[in-house]
Amino acid sequence: MVRFEHKKIKIWTLILAVTTSFLGLMINFTADAYICKKGDTECEEAKQKMQDNQKAAKNYADKADSVGEIIEQLSGEISDMNKIIASNEVRIKRLNREIKETEQKLEDEQSALAELLVNMHFESDAEPIRILAGATSISDLAEKAAREEVVKQEIATASEKVKEAKEKLNQEKAEVEATLKENEESRAVLAQKKSDQKELKEQYEKDADDAEAVAAYWEKQVKAMAWTPPSNTSGYGSRWTGAGNSYPYQNVCNSDYVYAGSNIKYPYGGLICQCTDYASYKAKEAWGITNNWGGHAYAYGNGAGKKVPSNGATTYVDYSPAPKTIAIWPATGTSPYGHVAWVESVNANGSINVSEYNVNWPSIGCYTKDFCSRNGVGSAGVKFLHFE
Repeated sequence: MVRFEHKKIKIWTLILAVTTSFLGLMINFTADAYICKKGDTECEEAKQKMQDNQKAAKNYADKADSVGEIIEQLSGEISDMNKIIASNEVRIKRLNREIKETEQKLEDEQSALAELLVNMHFESDAEPIRILAGATSISDLAEKAAREEVVKQEIATASEKVKEAKEKLNQEKAEVEATLKENEESRAVLAQKKSDQKELKEQYEKDADDAEAVAAYWEKQVKAMAWTPPSNTSGYGSRWTGAGNSYPYQNVCNSDYVYAGSNIKYPYGGLICQCTDYASYKAKEAWGITNNWGGHAYAYGNGAGKKVPSNGATTYVDYSPAPKTIAIWPATGTSPYGHVAWVESVNANGSINVSEYNVNWPSIGCYTKDFCSRNGVGSAGVKFLHFE
């Protein structure tokens, strides 16, 4: 049995990894796009079913892609086997030609031997007296007979060699034909595997489509039940004086303050005079808790489900603004660490009023490493860390 391995660079592996990551992000995004009111179990159940079917669809799509990889590999193996079969077919054609030529050569040798034997037979039937008369001497007669015997032996030897060559060619042909038969059987097995994998891929694709259809149904239900934020959800707001500054380190925080040499860098879980430390302090002030949910500002969005040992509270994160929560803005090119602020109150139009530290908007009187408060801040795309 001829064994081989199909080797090639699979660029699609990278594409598959990127696509899988993108689909995972899309599932999370879809789930985050809908906000169920707190305590609305029907909405939450529908949302969970939507997510479960989205994940199932992704899982089936991943399986279909994996099977597609196997199909591609089998196609390569079949292609390689076809090349081997074609090569062996060429060998068989060459051997058939050489066998035919050898048979013709053997026939010529055998004809020459037969002709010699006939001539010798007629000469041996001649009367001894006539043979003797045709020879110049007794020694001439013996030499003539010896030459005929040598020629006879040479032709017989040549015929035997031709016969052996033919047998060898026939043996080689039989071996190649046996190999060719095995090659064709292997090709048939590979073709059947490919056919089976294609059916499996089609089934996975159908399952993925079915799961997507179910997910779309539940997404429609969730959309109908989910809470929709008020329409006014954009903008950075305006300078506001409605919030007081209770931060214990306010006297050392200003635009000229350098915290690198301070011995109190992380008093409440963030770097002193930074947005994270101020927001963590406000959470402690309002809820009596100690920060254990994040470092950089954007990491506060990963604070869902954290147990706060100091008072047994549990955190959760959503897109629903509420007073006494921490507003979380994601990292951007101009703000690589993101930003957090303490939500003082929520307006009827969905915008929020916040107090914060270390926000740089000189045009409205907000500066780095210093206190600021704003009202009418848009809440679109902003996450909120809740405590309960």
